[in-house]
Amino acid sequence: MLNLHIVEHHPQRVLEAFRRGDFDQLEIIGQADEKEFFELCFKEKILEALAKEFPTARKKEDVPLWFLLAANLSLKLHLENAFLAFERVVRCGGLLSALPPEIASKHLDPQSQQILLECRGFNDKNHYPRATPCDHDTLRKAVKDVPAQQWMDWFNGSVQPVFQAHGFFDPAGIFVGDGSYLFVPDNPAYEGSVVMWFDEHNHPVEYEKLSAQERKKAHRERCYKLVSLLHLRGDCYVYAALAVVPGNAHECPVLYEMVEQFVKRVGQGVIKLLILDRGFIDGKNITRCKQEWKMDVLLPMKKKMDILEDAWALGKRCPWQEVAPPAPEPKIAPNHRPEVIVRRELKRQKTLAAKKAREPAPDPAEVLVRTEICPIKGFRSWTEGTVPIHVLLLRESYADGHQQEWALMTTADFTDPRQPKDQYQLRPKIEEKHRVLKCFDNLSDFRSRCFNVIVAQVVFILLSYTLRQWQLWKLQQEDLANKTPGLLRRQLNIHTQYVVIYHENAYTQMPLVTFTRELLEMQPEARAKALIKVRQLEQSFLTPLENLRAPP
Repeated sequence: MLNLHIVEHHPQRVLEAFRRGDFDQLEIIGQADEKEFFELCFKEKILEALAKEFPTARKKEDVPLWFLLAANLSLKLHLENAFLAFERVVRCGGLLSALPPEIASKHLDPQSQQILLECRGFNDKNHYPRATPCDHDTLRKAVKDVPAQQWMDWFNGSVQPVFQAHGFFDPAGIFVGDGSYLFVPDNPAYEGSVVMWFDEHNHPVEYEKLSAQERKKAHRERCYKLVSLLHLRGDCYVYAALAVVPGNAHECPVLYEMVEQFVKRVGQGVIKLLILDRGFIDGKNITRCKQEWKMDVLLPMKKKMDILEDAWALGKRCPWQEVAPPAPEPKIAPNHRPEVIVRRELKRQKTLAAKKAREPAPDPAEVLVRTEICPIKGFRSWTEGTVPIHVLLLRESYADGHQQEWALMTTADFTDPRQPKDQYQLRPKIEEKHRVLKCFDNLSDFRSRCFNVIVAQVVFILLSYTLRQWQLWKLQQEDLANKTPGLLRRQLNIHTQYVVIYHENAYTQMPLVTFTRELLEMQPEARAKALIKVRQLEQSFLTPLENLRAPP
């Protein structure tokens, strides 16, 4: 039977004592949104559904699969890839608060005045106090011992029907296929990685075919390739399928295999339009998309395609139409703005206009002045594909007089010739956000060189991102659903990170910024006294929690 000590909420009494430098303990509580995240997952039973076929190499389930899943998601929500960070994440995060009290609890020790985590674990083998529901090494082994292919099969198989049941895929059915590189240190111990040459834009090149000038800009990288299937929901997206392969593997067969598996799992009609780039041109599989899987495909054409030459020959005799540039989105000013704010904004706009007038004129070669399109339907001259192909020719004219010509092809019989162009513009927009996630959310910051762990890390990062979007939709916070993970995490934590102050069996809590102000306004004697406690708090955060073994 636990001897818990009751701590009451007395904000004024504790604050007055704190201002004198008299307090027992400080605790930083953050990630309250993480508590809401897991509470929603438990309420909607989505973790239970995802864990039904969760990969495991264990014959005996000492730690429930749902907790292994939740623990890995918690690490990724904190942007942590090291399993050693699990104790700190549990201590400072919201997962512990969302768990039932019979699994874990937090209380104040009456003698040491330290915050103690009382975790019972999931079996009867513990003869000493636990700081976490399971050991970080348990998480590491549970991930490392599962083959990489099983992690991808789980995400691309069992996870998709759960997503569908919880409304992740909207009726518009727009999906984007993408292949991108994940760079790692040049260490051959990274299992399954390869070394390749890239240009200054990180596009793969053949070094032997480069000129002397081009070789100066080329760089050598060890890498993997991430092939992903993304689903668009408004201005944001979720991950529907993924595969991590060696960097020199061709993404085309990998993607179409993922699409085939997706259709088998969730049925036809979920994917209505698949937007791809030139690297995925495959007549046989495009035909299968249209005939077998009942979806349309939209992608740009390669210059060496015979069908493109036929289209441009016909385009010389067909009418062209000019496309008006998209109108800038109007800036909606808040209602009832004070007069001083209105005058300040007008002055700011005049300053910006004057500054812009002094800037040098843009390069005419980069100024687009006119876009023309020419739709040509019903091509059947493509020997690789046996379905009708509809082509949209595009001609872009620039201020210096030069023109760029390119073309889109689609299996969809469009009525508005502008539709394929507008739809294709979604691909670079979404891929840019996907690139931000890849570059700035530790997606390729691998702490292990084991391929099993690397694939699991990618799976959990993309799964946590997708579930976070789902949480925001459920809470009707669509304005946050479009943010990058780092920015989203900062915005959510602005109002959720606070400091708890304990004094004589009482406590108060305040936002971190308020605590900082109170600390700076202290008298010198009180501030020196508080500094000792703050240093102790810092040391407790930097030192891993110890599980002191008691005699059996």
